[in-house]
Amino acid sequence: MEPAAGRIDLWCTFLGEVDAPLLPRYRALLCAQEIERMERFHFAQDRRRDLVARALVRTVLSRYASLSPSQWRFSDDANGRPRIANPPAGLELDFNLSHSAEMVVLAVSDRAIGVDVEHIARDADIERLDRYFSATERAGLLALAPPGRRRRFFELWTLKESYLKARGVGLRLPLDAFAFEFPGERGLRLSFAPPIEDLPRRWRLRQFTPRPDYLVSVCGERNERPCPITVYEAVPLAWERLAEVDFSRSSDEGPPPAHGP
Repeated sequence: MEPAAGRIDLWCTFLGEVDAPLLPRYRALLCAQEIERMERFHFAQDRRRDLVARALVRTVLSRYASLSPSQWRFSDDANGRPRIANPPAGLELDFNLSHSAEMVVLAVSDRAIGVDVEHIARDADIERLDRYFSATERAGLLALAPPGRRRRFFELWTLKESYLKARGVGLRLPLDAFAFEFPGERGLRLSFAPPIEDLPRRWRLRQFTPRPDYLVSVCGERNERPCPITVYEAVPLAWERLAEVDFSRSSDEGPPPAHGP
């Protein structure tokens, strides 16, 4: 594949579709440090999810560059986010990984990118809203009936996670200093309050439901080019296919900012 110039590619893997004979092949792709980290997980299901996620990263990145899946090396930046440590010359590629329950999703782009997936069939931590959301977000969420309230919780949470990951700062930014609104049926609007210095027009956000119990949000930095998103479903070393996705929410279009924040 051509490097993801001016676009975002999302690669989704569902663990239930990964056959057991593939797991030793995935393990053979990992470096010693990755194997050591994987084996620290107490539960087998967590070790399996970590193994599949790492295999997905390695095999997908090799779709964009002339490195085999086992040749990629990674290091954490100052904020603890994994980065490519040995990028091929001229390759401008950012990636971000998220997983929840039985789903793993990988975002790849040539711009800053963040993605988050949540298994929305689980309970939401409604009792601790003041830790996660702005006053406006809390009020809007509590005004909903309980079934809609749980979905709105995860809509907000995945959007916040995707933005934080795109910024590459983890949870260092106060969660109540940036907020999301949902104008119309499918609208999505981002706003900031001090101390965050950023421009909403800098980011393009989208949200979709790949399976009934999962919600994905993706945040990509915008520039003068369009920002199409292509979604794939894949099982590493086995198969891949284009996925038809209906984006349930999308941020407003408009010109990118003339200057960064």
